[in-house]
Order: sequence, then structure tokens, then C-alpha cells
Amino acid sequence: MPSEVAPSAIRDFINKELIDLGVEEDALDADARFDELDIDSLDVADLMTSIKRDYGVVIPRRDLVGITLGQLVERVVSERAAGAQEATEATEAE
Repeated sequence: MPSEVAPSAIRDFINKELIDLGVEEDALDADARFDELDIDSLDVADLMTSIKRDYGVVIPRRDLVGITLGQLVERVVSERAAGAQEATEATEAE
């Protein structure tokens, strides 16, 4: 079962990854949309791979169209919570 991670830690992780991809730190506002960040599809793929590796959450690139960084953080938090709930239910069913 995934351990609980604070939304602020997820936001910090995503921001660090984006900075590593060349996004200017001052562009990393919770309301910033992905299409405003001047990153290409390979950068997006790298970010999604990092999120999957570190948080176990798979988010298709098409789901990033028009969403903000804040919404991405919320999505990672909710997907992790859903995964934790499924793991708990599976354990209880055994």
C-alpha cells in the first residue's frame, strides 16, 4: 500500500523535475498550465516517467491537456489515495 505523501511534497517533486527539464522557477505557479511551460513532448514523457517511478501513478499525456500544475498535484494525490483504497480492499477480501 502506498504511504501517504503530503501534496506539498508532490508539488515540490514536480517543480524540481520541471526545473531539471529547463523550466524557469518563476513559471512554476500552481495555476500555470502545461502548455504555458515551454516543454516539449519528450519532457512531458520524462516527467510522467518520474511520477510513475516515484509515486506509482500513471497519467496519460493526453490527460495533461489544459490542466494546471495544481491540478496535476491533485491528480497524483487522488490516484495514490485510490490505489491505497484498492490495496486495502484487496487485503480485506483475502
